[in-house]
Amino acid sequence: MQLFNNTPFVNFRFYNSDSRGTEFGVLVVKGTYEIGKDGILTIADEQAPLVLSDRYCGAVNVSSLQIPSDLAPLKPRADVIVNAIARAPDGKPLTSWKCGVAVTGEHRLEKRLRVTGPRQWMPTFSVPDHVLADLDGVQRMKVFKGWRLTDPSPVSEVPLQFEHAYGGFRPKDDDAGITGEIEERNPIGCGLIETEMPVVDGPRKAPQIEAEDLPIQDAAVRYAPEGLGPIPPAWLPRRKFGGTFDENWKEHVWPNWPDDYDFSYHNSAHPDLIYPGFLNGDEVIDLDGLDFAGQRTIRLPGHQLMIQAVTTGGAEPPVLMNLDTLVIDITNPDPDEHRVFLSWRAIFDPNAPIEIRCGFATSVQTASAAQEQIQTHGASS
Repeated sequence: MQLFNNTPFVNFRFYNSDSRGTEFGVLVVKGTYEIGKDGILTIADEQAPLVLSDRYCGAVNVSSLQIPSDLAPLKPRADVIVNAIARAPDGKPLTSWKCGVAVTGEHRLEKRLRVTGPRQWMPTFSVPDHVLADLDGVQRMKVFKGWRLTDPSPVSEVPLQFEHAYGGFRPKDDDAGITGEIEERNPIGCGLIETEMPVVDGPRKAPQIEAEDLPIQDAAVRYAPEGLGPIPPAWLPRRKFGGTFDENWKEHVWPNWPDDYDFSYHNSAHPDLIYPGFLNGDEVIDLDGLDFAGQRTIRLPGHQLMIQAVTTGGAEPPVLMNLDTLVIDITNPDPDEHRVFLSWRAIFDPNAPIEIRCGFATSVQTASAAQEQIQTHGASS
């Protein structure tokens, strides 16, 4: 099978299967855009390569997922992912400020956060420190009152990574030694602590990222981990969509996906940033508190991609590819290095086509113009 890519973007063709073992072909096309000072996107001269496996900020499983793999077979809805550092207005250190992202198009999607400087949960006791110093562990349990959240220190930047969001590991002391509980929505976070008694003396790191309308105030409350970045496949709630991997699966279903596998497993955005449908490509993105200048607006370029299969019976009608991934990377302190990545995806019958053509059009072009372009064979890839 030949693939003719008549777009300026990188592409990759691969094969996957559903829970019944039915194979299908996948074509993913990814475009890299530069962001102008006016918020208008232009196609970058240097197109970023496809990401073939999940890319993390640090070590796998103990750091935030930075860029999910581009090799998702199918996404039922579009992902909106923002890799960013919350930056205080004018770069002046603050104890807290608000930030967020809004997507306006056929649907409106908005997520608002509040970030703070470093703060801690401090254990409090009913006796003075000089008395506490002479007490053993059992005696300290009797005078332990609870946890107090300290005031945050002023900062000018807060990385929007899940290490700074609610979550983490809560140790417990039992007969078997130190065991504990993990916040499965964010195992690498902070703030999940034992509220009944401190296993260790001293402060615990408290989250610096919280929902704007639900500030973190009570150590006993299980807060939702907040952020704008992607969720790894092993975390909840994403993991549950992968299905049930039990002995029955191992003995009777493997190597197929489990029967209860859902393609939503491949939506890696924060649950609050999964778009209700697919993006049209002309949405307006408002960013707030993620730049020292304050607010920033980005306008997607209105680009559409089409795919056409050619079989022994002739060319089939072109169909639009799904724009299912928007990644905004604005972590670099130099705005000239900021990028937007758009990914389109389509599935096809792996047995029927002898040729796949991919075409590119802007929102001002007519469908017939796009079809004419798709039928013009460019360089094959």
